[in-house]
Amino acid sequence: MTKGKLNLFKRIGILIFLLITVLSLLFIGITYLTTTEFYQSGTQLLNKDVAAHIAKFTSPFEEKGLNKSIADSVFYNAMVLNPGIEVYFLDTAGNVIYYYAADSAIKLHKIPLANITKHIQAKGEDYIKGPDPRNPSEQKVFSAAEVNSNGKKLGFIYVIVGGSEYKQATGMIFKSHVFSFAVIALCVIIIVSVILSLWYISRLERSFKKIILVLNEFMKGDLNVRFDKNKDEFAPITDSFNKMATLLSYNISRLKQTEQERKDFIATISHDLRTPLSVAKGYTETAIARIHAGEINRHEIDSFIQLVHKKLQQIEVMVQNLFELSRMESIHFSPKKELFIFSEVLNEIYNIAEKNAAEKHISVTCKGCEDHSWIYADIRMMERVVQNLFDNALKYTHAEGNIYITMERKEDMLDVIFSNSGKLSNDLVNWINAPAQQAESSAIIKPAYAGLGLMIVKKILELHHYDFKVETADDFIYFFIQMKTTNPVYVN
Repeated sequence: MTKGKLNLFKRIGILIFLLITVLSLLFIGITYLTTTEFYQSGTQLLNKDVAAHIAKFTSPFEEKGLNKSIADSVFYNAMVLNPGIEVYFLDTAGNVIYYYAADSAIKLHKIPLANITKHIQAKGEDYIKGPDPRNPSEQKVFSAAEVNSNGKKLGFIYVIVGGSEYKQATGMIFKSHVFSFAVIALCVIIIVSVILSLWYISRLERSFKKIILVLNEFMKGDLNVRFDKNKDEFAPITDSFNKMATLLSYNISRLKQTEQERKDFIATISHDLRTPLSVAKGYTETAIARIHAGEINRHEIDSFIQLVHKKLQQIEVMVQNLFELSRMESIHFSPKKELFIFSEVLNEIYNIAEKNAAEKHISVTCKGCEDHSWIYADIRMMERVVQNLFDNALKYTHAEGNIYITMERKEDMLDVIFSNSGKLSNDLVNWINAPAQQAESSAIIKPAYAGLGLMIVKKILELHHYDFKVETADDFIYFFIQMKTTNPVYVN
């Protein structure tokens, strides 16, 4: 809010004040007009037969002309009974031929007969106004009757209901009572409304200043600042901000965590690549030195070359794993699924792993591997899962140790368990067991060395929506995989 200018809440206060004032004045004006019209229509209805009674009982019209003596009597009686009534006698053309007033007081000497005719035809039931001979610019309620004698129209009796005396009297009453009361009521309404409005706006302004204060603190870098829980008008905004700030803080922490994981991962991979490279380099330098010294035979050269080739194969496998992991983490990647029997893939790799295990004097046992359950998955990726779990088992199982594979069908689910002797850190166990959605919304940190093999296994099974978890007990590691089976003629 800029200094020197009216802020939002002051502008709202002024607007509310103006609206209340205008609406109050408008309400009083409308009330006055409707009350006046209602009163006039009621007055006209109550006095609709005044002219007819004069015409019937004391009409001054005679065939020879107007009897002024009788007319004066009518004026006198009318004044006695109702001082607000003004009686005019009209000829058949609407000309005013006799009245009770000074000549100078009459401004209109001919009354249009259109409204008089309508009033007579409606028998006084309709709300119709006519001109006041004393004040032609003002329309007033009236009573009218047609005077006939022996079938001949003699003229009209035109009675203004609420003449100039009535107007003066009602004007005095209005000024002395109604107007003063209306002004007082208007002032009270405006004052009360303004006080309540200013109190409410002040309350909103205080809440708004608190919001600005919190936003400024957040802008300065305090990502932990939050709004207190409340139920005021700004609650939806403050609640949304708290959720947004929490999510933003979490994302920032995740970015920092991911950056740290990336650094640790690069350091680990660098170490893993450096080791076989160093070994290969060492064998190569040794072979070259001995060749130059003439201290090596053909058989030893072949042995050195085989050792170097083995280390280069290890590097090739690591690079291939990195490439596959990067490819699977792409948002455009999806498995190429097909139907196959999982046990066939398992047994094929099992036969090769059994021979490699025998070289390390490790026993490999497979129970239930004759199961013929079908699954719908990417066959090459599932081969990689089985291969990596075997490689991991062979890597961590000591000589004379044991590796067990168990397959069990439970209704439409296939459970596969890889177990071997060895240990895993608690961080690695927690990271493997965390579901993908939980890992994105929690503080579970991937260990600095998770192993490319296990990372690929976890990623593949997540892409297939298969359950994967690990448990450790009594120096044994258990990897559990649960896959949904399907009918070979129907794919979910």
